Amino acid sequence: MRRPAVKRIQLGIALSAMTLGSVVACGGGDPGPLDGVDSIVFLQRPKRNEMGDIFQYTSYRPTARLVKLSPPTADGQLTDLCCGSAGPEFENIDISGYDISFDAKEIVFSGRLAGAQAYGLFIVEIETGAVRQLPTNPNRDYVSPIFLPGDKVFFQTNALDEEGAQQFRDEYERGTTLQMGVMNDDGTGEKLGPRNLSHRVFPTLLSDGRVMLTQWDHLGDMNAGHLVTVHPDMTTVREAFGKEGTGVTNSYLKAQEIAPGRVIAIGSSRDRTLQAGAILDIRLGEPYAVDGAVRADRNMSEDTASYRLLTPSVPLGREPSSMTVGRYYDAFALNAKDYPDLLVSWADGPVESGTLGAAGIEANFGVYLYDSNRKTRRPIYDDPDMWDVFPRPLVARDAPPVIAPAGNHAYDQSTTLIGSMDVHRSTIANLERGTVYGVRVVEGFSVEEGIPNDFGITEHEGAAVLGVAPVRSDGSWLALIPANIPVHVQAIDVFGMTHENANEPVWFSGAPGESRVCGGCHESRTDAVIIDPGLTEAVARGPSNLLATAPRDQRISNGFSRDSTVGVPWDTALQAVFDAKCVSCHNGTAGAANPTWTISDPETGASFTWTFDLRGGAAEYGVGDEMISGYSRSHLSLMGPDMMDLEDAGLVVTGELKIYVEPGNARESELIRKLNPVRQFPTQDPNVRAFPVSEFPAHAAAVGQELTPDEYYLLVLMADLGGQFYSRENAPGGY
Repeated sequence: MRRPAVKRIQLGIALSAMTLGSVVACGGGDPGPLDGVDSIVFLQRPKRNEMGDIFQYTSYRPTARLVKLSPPTADGQLTDLCCGSAGPEFENIDISGYDISFDAKEIVFSGRLAGAQAYGLFIVEIETGAVRQLPTNPNRDYVSPIFLPGDKVFFQTNALDEEGAQQFRDEYERGTTLQMGVMNDDGTGEKLGPRNLSHRVFPTLLSDGRVMLTQWDHLGDMNAGHLVTVHPDMTTVREAFGKEGTGVTNSYLKAQEIAPGRVIAIGSSRDRTLQAGAILDIRLGEPYAVDGAVRADRNMSEDTASYRLLTPSVPLGREPSSMTVGRYYDAFALNAKDYPDLLVSWADGPVESGTLGAAGIEANFGVYLYDSNRKTRRPIYDDPDMWDVFPRPLVARDAPPVIAPAGNHAYDQSTTLIGSMDVHRSTIANLERGTVYGVRVVEGFSVEEGIPNDFGITEHEGAAVLGVAPVRSDGSWLALIPANIPVHVQAIDVFGMTHENANEPVWFSGAPGESRVCGGCHESRTDAVIIDPGLTEAVARGPSNLLATAPRDQRISNGFSRDSTVGVPWDTALQAVFDAKCVSCHNGTAGAANPTWTISDPETGASFTWTFDLRGGAAEYGVGDEMISGYSRSHLSLMGPDMMDLEDAGLVVTGELKIYVEPGNARESELIRKLNPVRQFPTQDPNVRAFPVSEFPAHAAAVGQELTPDEYYLLVLMADLGGQFYSRENAPGGY
């Protein structure tokens, strides 16, 4: 591997004056915040422009290397740590991430030896340059490794240990998602953690022994990357920052602890930003003073978290950044001052993948020292042909305490126990006592189930109802569910409809034997939940078994009654209802019963007209290149076109367009209100309606086409689950 020439410049030269194409390093004078740091390590990767979303991990370009700059000034010596002398098999390696051991004698990294291979895990001895590869599945990628105390390595992988299943695929690019894993540092004892429906990336170790990482939360309108914490045994995943209205942008990534309860992270749009953005100083709890120093490790919870933007000029969205502003790829705090000094990787110019691609150029990340108080950067090193990223001081550090593995619940150890001590304790919904019948638990899945692309017109993913756990008289509930699968919960009333704001838009999962029991339905994260006399009724009566030991291929509907429905396949479960009760009037004939709307392209004058139609059969709609097909006429008529897609395409909608189903919200859906469904729980009662008949006169009954209680439940369930067209039961590829 070549070693680039180094051009020495004075430490105080402004970055905006740096000449593109030069390689620069700090030199002369007191290094200030780097005083006492003999060396820094950073990663060099060939420049690229395909890493447009923050969860990308398979971008491969040879050749990358880990280097050491000693001292971190222009007088320093640049040394190749890996893998120029490791042998011919390393000549074309790409390295995607690394971590330095606690004694600063080893580096663990993720590397891909050739384009046809997967990313594996390697450890290099810094003193000798000896490299050893850890034994991992050669057909799966292993990335973002970090050292854990106890001679272990935490990593992310697209490997999977569920027999007969496939790893999830993300919601937009449909890339294979990553889950957590832990192994010994010799590669033995590999164990995979419970899965999220979307990616988990960029883990980092906190001083209390927990791991923080970025979790992609996607469910309907929720589509963002948030910070969460997890214990090293991959249990006890907890929200940390971003979901409680505490955030400032879409996604947060590459967190690094600066002090207990305080992290530095990159804030950015989820996509098109080359995993780069602004720098945030995040306090995970309530700040308070100790010996004159501000700390934030009290009451650490998402709703008490706060932030300070350290780079106010850098865009927080996906818009291109201006010259001299650029974006930051990562940041590492050198001290814990109120406005800390940071080692950063920064690139000038637009740093937005679309803009760069149109111009035929690539972002150039280099290593800099950033004074967050003065908002100034000083260059340390920049190779114009490489991304110089993840700069870290090469210093020993204390290992955090080892957190003992979580205890197991008292039931079947192949299952996960979930529940709440009092569902009415909520910060997001007004759940009056007596109004919540139970908690519906919904399993999520992605297109790996045989769905070719999307589940329907809405942005919701696959859904399978595991069951409903009744809420006991004291507000408690418990349920056993399959381990290692993503689920979300809905607090429902006796009509089977989700309460307002009680359809929690995030997935969670648990390991075998793990207990995920909270205080309430998204309860206060700071108040203690006290149960008097100390035992909930749900514990006394035992948990509900919600398909807890049923294998994946058995978690499907055995019919479409209230108690046998798992998935709601549109063409087989719902279309039969429309055919029997609706299509005699709602048949695509324009008139009072069937409103009409038109999509048009202002530039070309082309247009498309649609009339409300609840019959089956394929529907194709759109204008020009913006044509969508694959769903039925009834699906398009009830769900409506994707307005965001039409807006992005510059198309205009005119006429009587109504959206009859609010995805994830049956209660506010016009279809459900118009039909006015009947009571479902604890027993079905066709004489009790959800809404006052004087306001909502039960349309089907009024026109002599009354639905059965089971048919009402199917429609309510369809809306609350997101209005999907496909499920496991009607997957085009077969389940």
